[in-house]
Amino acid sequence: MLFKKDYRILSEDELNQIEKAENYIADLKKKGISVDQLNIFHKMLPKSAYNYKSYFPNNYLHSGYDTSNETLDKGLNDFINLIKSVETDERAILNFINKNEYYFILDSIFFKYNFGHHDAYLFKEFELPPNYIVDYLLVGKNSSGYEFIFIEFEHPNKEVTLIDGSLGNSFRKGIKQIEDWDEWIDANFQNLRTVFKKYQNTNKNLPSEFYELDKTRIHYLVIAGQRKHFNEKTYRLKRKGINNIKILHYDNLIETTDWITREKKKLNNIRDKIRI
Repeated sequence: MLFKKDYRILSEDELNQIEKAENYIADLKKKGISVDQLNIFHKMLPKSAYNYKSYFPNNYLHSGYDTSNETLDKGLNDFINLIKSVETDERAILNFINKNEYYFILDSIFFKYNFGHHDAYLFKEFELPPNYIVDYLLVGKNSSGYEFIFIEFEHPNKEVTLIDGSLGNSFRKGIKQIEDWDEWIDANFQNLRTVFKKYQNTNKNLPSEFYELDKTRIHYLVIAGQRKHFNEKTYRLKRKGINNIKILHYDNLIETTDWITREKKKLNNIRDKIRI
């Protein structure tokens, strides 16, 4: 579970709110629905409804999940300070995100891809049984369906690159890990249905993308080091990718987090004006 609340189980009040909203929209469908009426429908729904009705209620990344401007600012500032600390390792970063539920940091990774804007899910410590655990799996949808980003976090400070800019041990270790995942996926992709079943909404059937292997929908990402560790050779490797593996440094993640923070704050400000 990403959040403290179990979104598979809603209160009677939440279920009543959903029922009222659905009755409201069902009556309007016979005559046609205006934009204002659709907005009213979404206001009638509790935020938990979007999780509850999704494919994976406890892994759903709703664009409007409760993240105040103060939380966004604090999360971004603390994340920057954490990355810049020489004592920080990859485990500290994972703990920081998970403990504080700062999942907007990971949500921001979709900014590097062309999917995730229609529907999005996040899984932490996702199993590829029996031997592998993925730091994070992002699942996002665009008009052509769902795609998957398997993410490995590595050290932000140590053994990132060599003197000539070649990839150091942190990146090489992450790339080797992903190559192992890729072999597992080639041989066992259908077995992922069993893993997803642990998280799945029992009232929904998953789309075919979740059990029919299409490698064009599979993406791999290693994040390690900082901008200061990169030179022109490193950036050439980054642009090329390594065996279909994208590499980023943590400053890239800070920048996408800054971007999504500003976008979410705009949405919060609009909601506040509507409430007034």
